Amino acid sequence: MRDFLSLLTARYRAALASDLDADKDDVDELREAIASLALAESALDKVSLCERYPQRPLQLVVIGPTQVGKSTMVNQLLHQQLAEASPMAGFTVHLQGYAVTDRIADPSGRDWSTSYFREQSARAQQALDREILDEYSITDVESVAGNPFVDTVVWDTPDFDSVASFNYRRSVLHAVSLADLIVFVVSKEKYADKTVWQFLSLLHQLNARVLLVMNKTPVEVREQLADSVTRKYTQLLAEANEPRKSTLPQLLFLDDYGLDTDAAMVSAEMAGIRATVSAELLKHEKISRDCVALRTDAVRFMQSQWSLWTAPLDSQLRLRRDWKNHIDTTCDDLLKRYRTEYLDHSRYRETFQLALAELLVLLEVPGMAEPLGKIRNLVTWPVRKLLSTARESRTESGPKDERTEERRVLDELGEHGMTRLASQITLAPTDRELWQQVGDNFAQSNDAVLEKYQSGLDNYQTLLQVEIERAAHSLYRRLQEQPATLNGLRAARVSADAAAVVLAVKSGGLGAADLIIAPAMLSLTTMLTEGALGQYMQTVQDDLRRYQEKEVASLISRKLRTPLYPLSAVARQEGIPEVAETELRAAQEKLERGDV
Repeated sequence: MRDFLSLLTARYRAALASDLDADKDDVDELREAIASLALAESALDKVSLCERYPQRPLQLVVIGPTQVGKSTMVNQLLHQQLAEASPMAGFTVHLQGYAVTDRIADPSGRDWSTSYFREQSARAQQALDREILDEYSITDVESVAGNPFVDTVVWDTPDFDSVASFNYRRSVLHAVSLADLIVFVVSKEKYADKTVWQFLSLLHQLNARVLLVMNKTPVEVREQLADSVTRKYTQLLAEANEPRKSTLPQLLFLDDYGLDTDAAMVSAEMAGIRATVSAELLKHEKISRDCVALRTDAVRFMQSQWSLWTAPLDSQLRLRRDWKNHIDTTCDDLLKRYRTEYLDHSRYRETFQLALAELLVLLEVPGMAEPLGKIRNLVTWPVRKLLSTARESRTESGPKDERTEERRVLDELGEHGMTRLASQITLAPTDRELWQQVGDNFAQSNDAVLEKYQSGLDNYQTLLQVEIERAAHSLYRRLQEQPATLNGLRAARVSADAAAVVLAVKSGGLGAADLIIAPAMLSLTTMLTEGALGQYMQTVQDDLRRYQEKEVASLISRKLRTPLYPLSAVARQEGIPEVAETELRAAQEKLERGDV
């Protein structure tokens, strides 16, 4: 599951980076998905950490929006000036931990941190580089009077709502998942911000343990602010609509001491906050080391976020599935219509008549072998153009359609299929934006697909001529086994009729398709059908029909079905990992089982 979440994260980050023209709502949705994915990945890392390092120190994480005094709060909790504070927004860009012990800890005892923060590099606090964001520090500090924390790492974190926060927000989320207790610092100016409540909603869904501290707050406005926070949190719980019992986090206040941080540090309010934080941290210690409970929380969080993560994927997978179904249905219908309009239609006599024309040549009717051989050149598919003099002699009604009946049917079916698909794109009832992209791809590819389809038909007809000649030779070999029938055919009055066929074709009066009404073909068909070869003729004809059906089915698949499938891959932008439907469904099934 961890690998699948990483794949989704990479996909959404690449999509965010590549879609520079996306509107703000789309960008916000992508960032929201990336944030919750990072939180889920970190929650799974916390489970692994719990299993591998059960005796790790407790983790107290201070978070909050810009300019609410997070670094100052860290110093006041520790009762020492350790974190560098600044009124400038975005001043802190790294995770900075302070490990409180009764003595300087052995650095070899930090395996838990290098395991959990494996994607970041540990540096000394003074060596952190503002240009390199994948760094963090843990500084050992001794417990002093007024500091109630022992065997605890207190973390200072970057703002989660500054302009540049997206660049380092992942590290904040990683710290949040690590936390055994979160001190969420706000101010009377910042507590109502949308980003604050979005973050609180994520923490609630993760079942994180949170204390709210409203900094810089005079006594006279606290009751009003407390009521407002209660209403907002009650609304948050109602929107979460979760079956488990939820309670509001404890809300603590600290007065505004301005620049006099020493006064705040020794104030009774701050001492009370320290005591409350220490007590809450110890109260949650047992739960924080319960790996089964942590796994349950991680699974519940992923289940709550699953639709957010997969909705875009579901839309794209549904698009591909529907587009594939449209193509398959259309191509299957084209093949069905080919059977109805040609293979099972009276037009099909055309193919076998062409085989009989070849047989006429093989029969070597005296004086007819050479001129009939020229018929073969004229009827080889694709149909060759007649002599220009023949074209010029045609009537003013327009040029004769030189296509075979089969070619005409297949040409029309190709155009019909493309028109039908264009209509289905237009009528798609959902995901209109995605279908519009498919429509654009389809419009750009339409001419090229039809051109390749036509080229495929040319090749098919050339190969079909070989099959026709093979059928004629098969009939001739069977006739050779019956000399009397063969001689009777040679002596029959087919020569004059055959000569008429040659003359008509050479003059441009008949096309290859007109052979089906030529008397020579009628005479030959009648004599063969009424003779001993009748059943064999039917077998040869059935073989030809099966060959044509197989080849046309392959042609439709290769030249229409296969090239059109990829047009639905509107999300396959360069650098964006693909998520297969099988991967998505397998991950969903594992999550439903709690197998993460």
